[in-house]
Amino acid sequence: MTEIFAQGDLLLERVADVAPSGTVSDNADGSPMVLAEGERTGHHHAILDHVTMFQDDKLARDIPPGLYIGHVQVTSPSARVTHEEHAPLTLPRGTYRVRRQRELGPRDARVLAD
Repeated sequence: MTEIFAQGDLLLERVADVAPSGTVSDNADGSPMVLAEGERTGHHHAILDHVTMFQDDKLARDIPPGLYIGHVQVTSPSARVTHEEHAPLTLPRGTYRVRRQRELGPRDARVLAD
C-alpha cells in the first residue's frame, strides 16, 4: 500500500528511493527547504531538517501538468514539514513525490450513470 501524507493543498507520496536527478538542491546550510508557497497568503510548506529536493519531470509523467512540485529525499531518521496554518507533519526516512492537490468546486462534481 502506498504511504501518503497531506498538509493543506500539499500531497507527499512515498515512492521507491531513486538517485536525485534533474534540478537538485539541498538545505545543508540550515535554511528552510520551501516546498510550496501560498500565492495569496505568503505562507509556505517548509522543512527545516536537512533534505535533498529534486525535480525530474520524467518521474512525474502521471501527474497532471502544473501539480508536480518535485521529490524530497529524507536521509535522516525523519524530517518535519511545517506550515503556519496546519499541524506539522513528520516524514520518516525515504523519498517522497511532492505535488499540489487540486481543489474541486461544485462544477467539478459529477454523477456517473450505471
